[in-house]
Amino acid sequence: MTRAPLSSELDLARRLDPALAWAEGFVEEGGDDHLVLVPGARPGAAPAAVLRLARRPEVAAELERRVGFLRAVAPHLSWASPEPLSEVILDHEAAPGAVLQRFVIGGAHAPHEGDPAVLRSVVEALAAVPSAAWEPFATGPYVSTARWDEAGRETVLGVLPPEARGTAEAIWDGLAAIEGEAAGLVHGDLAGHNMRWRHTELIGVIDWDHASEWDPAINLSHLALWHGVQIVGPASPDARYAARAALWVGHHALFRLRRAAEDGGVRRWERLLRKTLPRLEFAAVSGAREVLA
Repeated sequence: MTRAPLSSELDLARRLDPALAWAEGFVEEGGDDHLVLVPGARPGAAPAAVLRLARRPEVAAELERRVGFLRAVAPHLSWASPEPLSEVILDHEAAPGAVLQRFVIGGAHAPHEGDPAVLRSVVEALAAVPSAAWEPFATGPYVSTARWDEAGRETVLGVLPPEARGTAEAIWDGLAAIEGEAAGLVHGDLAGHNMRWRHTELIGVIDWDHASEWDPAINLSHLALWHGVQIVGPASPDARYAARAALWVGHHALFRLRRAAEDGGVRRWERLLRKTLPRLEFAAVSGAREVLA
């Protein structure tokens, strides 16, 4: 959803970069944590920058850390990232926090397909970023249910068909077996429109807000949710990495069920289960069976 920019947003944007056509642009309101003011541009051209506006004070409080992370990591990546182009502005009339960022061109890859060799190069590139660059800015695991508690398990088992409950249990056992096995840079949402492609070439990655120190196989699991689980094996650096990535695919699927159940369900549970159950089976066979053997 978009809207016209407010006068206070225009005032702040012009302060940070008076050369851009802010009044001819729009505000993208789709994000839960941020608004994005996109300036106008000539037909066929991309804007040079966008203004990111925090929705809430607690989000603004994280901006300095996130900006520091982007500045530290960007020089080590071969693709573009939304590098900060200004200092962080706090407590402005327009927003609790804001920063001018580089606009990253490109679009989402077609879902359910992708070149495993290219996707493998993505996870390898993230693994190659020196830990000294990102460790001062990264958080720990960003999903509070990384360790499944009894209430979460009961919620999920209550909405799964009986024949799939053993599959869920196997995935939880596998996740427990790999806990703490590996730690590295995890993007946090490496899929969909956060990856900017030009045809088959990856040219940028955006939305690093959930970057954390966690199991790097999560990067591949997120890629698999968009490109398809068939890429996990050929895109993995090794067999153990593939097994962990498969288990994280299962984790994401189970967590989606838990969140839907706790939020009051979805209108079409059958549709959600048709999407989820094959991922659970994949995670149990390619993940849990391998690590628990």
